[in-house]
Amino acid sequence: MKTEVGQRQDLAVDGLVPSTTMSPASVAAAAADLGRCYEEGLAVIPQGGRTQIGMGAVPHRYDVAFSTTGLSRLLEHEPADLTCRVEAGMRLGALQAVLHLHGQRLPLDPPHPEEATVGGLLAANTNGLGRGRHGTVRDWVIGVTVLYPVGNPARVARAGGKVVKNVAGYDLMKLHIGALGTLGVIAEVNFKVQTLPEASADMLAWFDTPAAALRCGHGLALGYLLPAAMAVLNREALGQCGVTAPRPWVLAARLEGYQAEVAAARDRVAAAAREAGGQVEEPAPMFWDAARGWPAAPAPAVVLRAATSLTGVPRLVDAIGTDASVMAQPGVGVVQVRPLPGMAEPVVNRLREALGPGGSVVVERAPAAEKASLDVWGPPPAGFALMRGLKASLDPRGVLNPGRFVGGI
Repeated sequence: MKTEVGQRQDLAVDGLVPSTTMSPASVAAAAADLGRCYEEGLAVIPQGGRTQIGMGAVPHRYDVAFSTTGLSRLLEHEPADLTCRVEAGMRLGALQAVLHLHGQRLPLDPPHPEEATVGGLLAANTNGLGRGRHGTVRDWVIGVTVLYPVGNPARVARAGGKVVKNVAGYDLMKLHIGALGTLGVIAEVNFKVQTLPEASADMLAWFDTPAAALRCGHGLALGYLLPAAMAVLNREALGQCGVTAPRPWVLAARLEGYQAEVAAARDRVAAAAREAGGQVEEPAPMFWDAARGWPAAPAPAVVLRAATSLTGVPRLVDAIGTDASVMAQPGVGVVQVRPLPGMAEPVVNRLREALGPGGSVVVERAPAAEKASLDVWGPPPAGFALMRGLKASLDPRGVLNPGRFVGGI
């Protein structure tokens, strides 16, 4: 059995260890705990399954590990309305298991779904390889309950609702998605869900060049029979997914829908791949599980995420060269990169130079010692003054994740 000190060591963030932990079991208890932190000026790092805990700059301070895993209940599920309401600490895998009993799912597929919590999905804006077909986290959220560290107990605010057409407070919901818990602690989430697909199929298409693979994927993304998930990987990334590559680049596609739709999509993907010079086959059964978890590489790996336009993906992949493992999503303009040891800084610099004024390059994971030299978030955006004002208004004492977000917020 671990000692209290050992347990707190397990909750370290970038080498910093909290002096205490809190794990409230209700929204009221969470508001009371957060209110005490506010009164005492304690620095709080909210966390759930910790699958994205490496994201962000090194914290300025870390006093309290504020766990949401005690808030793990499914509060409501209306199968006929395709909606549910859950506490933020519920694991995505547990939620999916309940939804599957009713022939439904939440079409989000982040790394480590058995550990990831729904609140963490929102805070980190974690989207899987199905973003091109199913959208992002914010496309499935219809309501939130958030705790603001103002007063004791903390203020409880709700936005949105329990029905799909309710848009009241929608801007407040968007405010917290991707904010890394720097503005408030997400306590509950309302989702819309969808029915499970009737059929699915997976395909791999091998190519000799990244240009051919990306061109094929781009064409499929613009077509009617859009794959449910799609990624282009180089040989190194594929090897890290446990697959031996006969060619340097592969386009992976997952197809979902009605039986006839999937059959037609298979023919379309095969024809498009062969037309682009590719060789088509089916992947190993566990390939997609490995590909889903690839961006969540364990320490000491560095993982970068670049966002650009659909047409900008080839330019970014060319800039990376042979100094990294690459997973690109040609249908959404996202490129994720694991640089080789010692190559993180030059790869980041080349990506930012190739990107130009649009898009972004973020360091999703890196050892604490490397984060300062890599500039985790890059230059603050044009609206940074507004972001800083919101932080000052919603977290006036700066107790939530101090220093971890854009511009040191």
